[in-house]
Amino acid sequence: MAGSVRMSGRLSALAYFSCVALVTALGFAAAMQLRPPFGHSMRQLLGLEQVPQANPGSFYALRVAPLLESNCTGCHGARMQKAQLRLDSFAAVMRGARHGAVVRPGDAKHSELFLRIVLPASDDKAMPPSGKTALTQDEITVFKLWIAAGASGAQRTIKGAPKLVVPVKIPEVDSGRVQRLRAPLAGAVRQLQNRFPGIIVYESRASADLEIHASLKGVSFGDVELHALAPLQSRIVRADFSGTAITDASAPTLAAMNSLRVLRLMNTKVSDATIRALAPLKSLHALTVGGTAVTRNALAPLRQKGVAIYGGDDAQ
Repeated sequence: MAGSVRMSGRLSALAYFSCVALVTALGFAAAMQLRPPFGHSMRQLLGLEQVPQANPGSFYALRVAPLLESNCTGCHGARMQKAQLRLDSFAAVMRGARHGAVVRPGDAKHSELFLRIVLPASDDKAMPPSGKTALTQDEITVFKLWIAAGASGAQRTIKGAPKLVVPVKIPEVDSGRVQRLRAPLAGAVRQLQNRFPGIIVYESRASADLEIHASLKGVSFGDVELHALAPLQSRIVRADFSGTAITDASAPTLAAMNSLRVLRLMNTKVSDATIRALAPLKSLHALTVGGTAVTRNALAPLRQKGVAIYGGDDAQ
């Protein structure tokens, strides 16, 4: 038999592959029509459509994207795409979901993304879904204004947008690192904390440096008690001995606190001898001496080094 059909009735290889190509092309065309996100992806892959991009300093990048990241990408991100919708990039947001666009630039009221976030929490279609923190009114307004202004990836400001409130983030503490820093003096700290309850504390939960609040003990805390703190002297950064019974006999112990930054000696029995002993301290930047026998002349070298003196004007 002539042509492309053989005697067996089968199509020739050329005709077969032509049919396969035609069916495949028709399948792609149908998929691109029925699945808009797939259609956009294919056209962008073939260079027939530009991939939407958002500028780093745009309203979208600074205000909209963080809200999508914290509220939406768990279900519509790289790992999961419910309804074939991704919201982890500007291009994905503008591409839309299985059944089409979720953002209609300039028309928030008919944008699926906006309609879902204003539904009551009891509605099965509400976003974020039940059990998750609902968006605040300000956050909803950010979406509404962005879409109404054209859903741009370049526009930097939008009139009437709520003021951005930066959440306070408490940094995580590396407990292992803190324990290693505290380990050399941990035993001595515990022992002295038991002896002097409430006056020896760490500067912060992430630090091995110490603060001494001996003023809480009043005159029951004197030179003997201060000398007992000597094992901790390298880690003491703040010390308040105001109102205690310490005297110049404690000068050598104070002078050995080479990490000391803030020292309060108000209403104690120290004199110029103690102040002169403090002169070599390189970290000291604040000293309180009101109500003592310290003279202005003795304070002069510390002032010249930039140490802030409080109560010095009242000294003799």
